[in-house]
Amino acid sequence: MALRLRAMRRVLKDTGSIYLHCDPTASHYLKLLMDAIYGRKNFRNEIVWCYTGPGSPGMRQFNRKHDIIFWYNFGKAWKFNRDDIRVPHKRLNLNRSCAMIGDALTEDLRDAYLKKGKIPETWWPNFTPVGRIRTEKLGYPTQKPLALMDRIIRASSNEGDTVLDPFCGCGTTVHAAESLGRKWIGIDISKFSTGLIRDRILHNFKYLNADDLDLRGTPDSVAEARALARQDPFEFEKWVCGYIGAEGMFREPGEKGADGGVDGVLKFFPVREGRKVKPEYAIVQVKGGNVSPDSVKALHETVRRYEATAGVMVCFGDQLGTVENQRVKATFSDAWGSYPVIQGFSVESLLGDGQLDLPLYGYKRRGAMLGL
Repeated sequence: MALRLRAMRRVLKDTGSIYLHCDPTASHYLKLLMDAIYGRKNFRNEIVWCYTGPGSPGMRQFNRKHDIIFWYNFGKAWKFNRDDIRVPHKRLNLNRSCAMIGDALTEDLRDAYLKKGKIPETWWPNFTPVGRIRTEKLGYPTQKPLALMDRIIRASSNEGDTVLDPFCGCGTTVHAAESLGRKWIGIDISKFSTGLIRDRILHNFKYLNADDLDLRGTPDSVAEARALARQDPFEFEKWVCGYIGAEGMFREPGEKGADGGVDGVLKFFPVREGRKVKPEYAIVQVKGGNVSPDSVKALHETVRRYEATAGVMVCFGDQLGTVENQRVKATFSDAWGSYPVIQGFSVESLLGDGQLDLPLYGYKRRGAMLGL
């Protein structure tokens, strides 16, 4: 992390800012690191993002419900668009607020004061964690709400400026930047992340197509996908899961270790009897080499054992014949049609933006839940 933060200082403009998010277990260490790289005099604010919700570390501690955001810059001309981030005053505090400004305020001035709004304090209680926002949740463990990134980008950049996130995760920063008319660059070490970000942007911004995105470091052809599968099977698995929107079950996609026969999970909401029902799941297995008859049978057994609805074997096109010959021919149905319990999906189709044969309602594709 230190190397990337130091590199950020090199590219940060005099008018720019850097915001670093962390939880309280690491904030004191990272504050020292940021002071060393950017200088204590360039520290602007410590922002406390606080929230409520279930969960507790135990009976002998307070409930941990806040994160820390450090704000630094590297110059004297940093941007701060105060009027773009104002929030409403509470009428309950009107008299107190006006008293602070002066007792001579007329009623008209008081109304203007209320309409203009106030600059937010350094504690932000009004951003719901993304785990409770169904329309945004992508299953990424460190995902932030769009509204949080929207405020930060509005505050410290203008339309046409460039926003860089070197720890991009599932792409919330670049999503917010695109929404606000900023140029953007997202960097992440995980191929799962880069595939997920690509699909998220293409789904949410219909005026963009794949040619508008400069995606580097991930396969762009079948030959490159085969090379990745040979060189690093775990990164290949991450890339596939990120591309089709699969989440982890027993571990994060591509993480080394026992996976219980599950490389990823796709959630969907079939429509039955005229309404959406509880979510159902398709188990995903990724094969970068040969697909054996036993592996296809094992997928069906995994689907049965974990009471999933379907299973998907992702492999190269020359292995699809084995999947088709060995899979069970059973189907499941919803109001829109019937679907195979076990199906093959080729890397070639994945690269060509092919669609899995699953219910569209709720099937996660391009970084969003469709039909919800």
